[in-house]
Amino acid sequence: MLLKIVCNFFAGIVVGFVLEFLFRSIEHKRVVIPKLIDIQMYALIGAFLVFIYYLNINIIYKLALIFIIPTCVEFLTGYIYLKIFRVNLWNYAHQKYNFLGLVCPLFSFFWFIISIAYYFFVLPNILNF
Repeated sequence: MLLKIVCNFFAGIVVGFVLEFLFRSIEHKRVVIPKLIDIQMYALIGAFLVFIYYLNINIIYKLALIFIIPTCVEFLTGYIYLKIFRVNLWNYAHQKYNFLGLVCPLFSFFWFIISIAYYFFVLPNILNF
């Protein structure tokens, strides 16, 4: 199980790098190479999705966790870096219903969709490898 968690941690880094590269490059209209600090939350989410995968609970509860955990990881990552390191990794202050500028419903929805795609299409291939 530990090997599966580690593999998904590193798969999360790869997926996070690609997503951040595409999003930031499109947003800035130039090539932006993401730093590890920007993609580590994807790795944590990838590791947490392994635990959810093996939970013996109803799919509705799994979907709820797939929504809640990435939002919590995003908030905690942003909060820790803001409070301890004085680094603002992202700022959702301009988004409606944001919380401290660290999470907002729009991006929580995006992380939910990305996490579901990872959970159903990537995770089973890594776990069965």
